[in-house]
Amino acid sequence: MTVRDALLISNIVFVVLVALAFVVGGLSLFLNSVNERAHDRELAAYQTRSELRIQRARADAAAALQQAIDSETEQLRSKEHTAMIMRDTVALLARRVRPGEPPPTTPRLGYEAGDRTLSTAQRAKMLSVLIERPGQITIVNGRTVEAEQYAAALRVIFRVSRWNVESGVVADPGSPLPPLSLVEGSPEQDMVVRRSFDAAGVEVADRPAGPMDRPGTLYVGP
Repeated sequence: MTVRDALLISNIVFVVLVALAFVVGGLSLFLNSVNERAHDRELAAYQTRSELRIQRARADAAAALQQAIDSETEQLRSKEHTAMIMRDTVALLARRVRPGEPPPTTPRLGYEAGDRTLSTAQRAKMLSVLIERPGQITIVNGRTVEAEQYAAALRVIFRVSRWNVESGVVADPGSPLPPLSLVEGSPEQDMVVRRSFDAAGVEVADRPAGPMDRPGTLYVGP
């Protein structure tokens, strides 16, 4: 074999090796592309499953919240009905009703509750804000059926959101109570409370702190 033949063979071997390198590189790129597409599909499927789980969890939380609010509202109605029966009984005993005489009517405190409720979507929006930063709040309501029921619904929302909730009733507010008003407390906590109501589209007024007002108190008026 001459030197020329050896050079020719070496050149052929070099070309074959270069071609094999290109083929291997192409196969590697193709396999990487296939793996990336498979990974993207798995990631998309995982995100879809995660979103479905989150939606189910939100639906379950909203249903549990609705059930708790309905239960507390029903308890308030039962207490109101019991109180009415007791007042009527006391009035009858005091008057000593004669046979055939119609029983006296006892005036009810407050008035009939109106359509003052929060929708499931509003409660879910409040819950999503409040549950991120639990705090402490005092919810005080006026002596009307509507105010009591609305305050009870709000207490349930805050309690489900892991807030420490204290209750109270104001017999003589001194000045008319707006539907909702907040006495300033912790700036950070007040911001969370206001954000929750803003998310639900509910307006909360500012209430100047009086001598007997506690910081961070939410007043529920008629």
